[in-house]
Amino acid sequence: MKHLARGVLGVLSILGVYAGVLWWGLLGSSLESPPPNPARVPPAWSQSRADAQREAAQAVGYLEAEQILFGDLHVHTTYSGDAFLWSLPLLQGEGAHPPADACDFARFCSGLD
Repeated sequence: MKHLARGVLGVLSILGVYAGVLWWGLLGSSLESPPPNPARVPPAWSQSRADAQREAAQAVGYLEAEQILFGDLHVHTTYSGDAFLWSLPLLQGEGAHPPADACDFARFCSGLD
């Protein structure tokens, strides 16, 4: 029984230290993300890019030029284990972010179709 009491006291002291570390913010703080950029790409720039791609495709022998799109669509929702753990409010996270949040951000904030 004496060993059990020492074990429980040890676990409680470790939890107390961990709670203190969280309380004083020694593990960092959540970062504020900047608002999305409302600026649009000028149509003339997009057209000149499309023309350059078409000319390059014709130069190498393609009959039809395809529009090449670039972008990084890699996101983590809280369905992945690491993103879920780090989003917990206990670890100063923002809370759950399901795939619908990622889709809404892509459509309404980033202007993706």
